[in-house]
Amino acid sequence: MQNYTIILVLWKYKLGLRELRKPSHVRLFVVAPPRILQDESNVDVYYQVEPPMADLNNSQLLEKVRELCSIYTSSQLRLVVFERKLQRPIAQLRKELNIEGFLPDQLDILFSVRDAISNPRRNGLATLRQCSLSGTPQPEQWMEAVKAQIGGFPAIVEPIKPHTANSIGIIRNELEFKSWFRRQSKAHRFEEYLVTEYIDDGREFSLLCTSKNGIIGCISSLESHRLVIESIQSQKPFGFEFFSVQQTRDILPGLESFAVQVMRSVFPRGYSGILFIKGFYKNHNDIFFLGFSLEPEWDTFRQLLSIMKPFFFWECLAIENLYDQEPANDLAESKKYNAILNFPSSEGILIHQTTIHKRSCQEMRVAWRASEGQEMSDSDSIDDNVVQIYLSCTNRERLLEDCSTILDQTDITIDKNVLSERQNVAKRNLTVKELIRSCTTTD
Repeated sequence: MQNYTIILVLWKYKLGLRELRKPSHVRLFVVAPPRILQDESNVDVYYQVEPPMADLNNSQLLEKVRELCSIYTSSQLRLVVFERKLQRPIAQLRKELNIEGFLPDQLDILFSVRDAISNPRRNGLATLRQCSLSGTPQPEQWMEAVKAQIGGFPAIVEPIKPHTANSIGIIRNELEFKSWFRRQSKAHRFEEYLVTEYIDDGREFSLLCTSKNGIIGCISSLESHRLVIESIQSQKPFGFEFFSVQQTRDILPGLESFAVQVMRSVFPRGYSGILFIKGFYKNHNDIFFLGFSLEPEWDTFRQLLSIMKPFFFWECLAIENLYDQEPANDLAESKKYNAILNFPSSEGILIHQTTIHKRSCQEMRVAWRASEGQEMSDSDSIDDNVVQIYLSCTNRERLLEDCSTILDQTDITIDKNVLSERQNVAKRNLTVKELIRSCTTTD
């Protein structure tokens, strides 16, 4: 039996490994700053590395990992990370030291918005139509390209470079297309945009998969009549559900075979670790592939997954998938249905933390993300929220009914006028006398 050496690298992600099933032929080393590893169970050696505040590239962490890799070259080495910031430098280490796992060129395919969709499309997967727009904004010419390549409007326009939710446009017609680019050219200097066809009447999902277990769970948007990005931009509450394997089969039929098809088309030689497949589900015949990630994209997703403990530890499953551990037969089969509700923040001051009464669900937990009197700005992502509500119930109909009631009836008091009034007062107090001319002279 081969000996495995697993090196787990953490930076800010706090983690416990009590539920990890680790046989005797596997050694687990953790390289992380102090107080990051919350439970040292199953860890053979914990190497604490305290990187300086200015070390934005995590050079000390990576140097320690490189040192350990040089020592344990005789065993089957595997490098594991759960944070997006560490994925690329660790992939570069794998390439330099010839270690199995995702390499930089594979990460480019996974993380590129265009490549992640165009490659599976060539292998017969259903994807959304797209087109790229680059250079100086030319609304008339670009509009013709959109009509020719994706069939016209409505459409979703977003910059290729990293961006926020508020720099994404949901364009309904040609007039909105022109005005949106006019506003963008004044506020931002993005050089390239991606236009994707708009679809609705379905669910956005993130499907968790491993090469050994297949699908191990699914995160799905709660509402089917509106995209999550639309809820964020309009500051309307939204939610997500988590489904176990059997729940996924029952509620979203066809997703399991879709995941197998994606894996075979993108990774014909197999892969190691865990993958999150992003997509859009209308029905078992209409499932669209939207991309990959190697970890939960949002803290909201991590929090929803944490509700499943002790039934579900995706981090432990990701590590177990790297060595010869038999798949768990009772994987993530909690009998409960779980959901998380997000109430996006909006510009203003939170006046009062409203009392949110418990409903018929067996479990309900409320977490305020803003304090009374706190100044807030408009939500820019799934994670920018005033309050989050977690619900668990053995009856899904009751869970959905409670979610609908909370989303519709919860009123959060935010004073949206205070900040604008403060700006107006500041402008009125600025008199002509305060504008003093000055100059600098030298001898």
